[in-house]
Amino acid sequence: MRGASHPSTNVGSDAGGFRLDGTDGNLRIAAWGYWPAQVVSAFGESAPAATQALLPVGTFVFDSTELKPQGAEGQEAIRTLFRALARLPFAKGLIVKGNAMTCMQLARLLRECSAESRFEFTDAQAVGS
Repeated sequence: MRGASHPSTNVGSDAGGFRLDGTDGNLRIAAWGYWPAQVVSAFGESAPAATQALLPVGTFVFDSTELKPQGAEGQEAIRTLFRALARLPFAKGLIVKGNAMTCMQLARLLRECSAESRFEFTDAQAVGS
């Protein structure tokens, strides 16, 4: 159901994982570390599904402040998320910058999914992280 709240979900460990928070038509995903296979699998399923919480007036935030560049499987899971987002109406898309290599990887994945025009890279201070 579009716009329904998505309960907070935490997956992974300190070494690598993600957290989903979807409320009031907005969605925030915080990701960190290097993802092992079980985190990649969980992200590939739950993150695209969580996009249904977004409303046309909502904001999507992908906090990559602590995310490391991902291997092929992790990149494909992120592509799946970006493809889902590319088809949805939402007001604002933000990617919170972290390490330069991760930013370059995310920018490339956005381009591959034809979603780069929907997102702005920003610093943590700009989104109140």
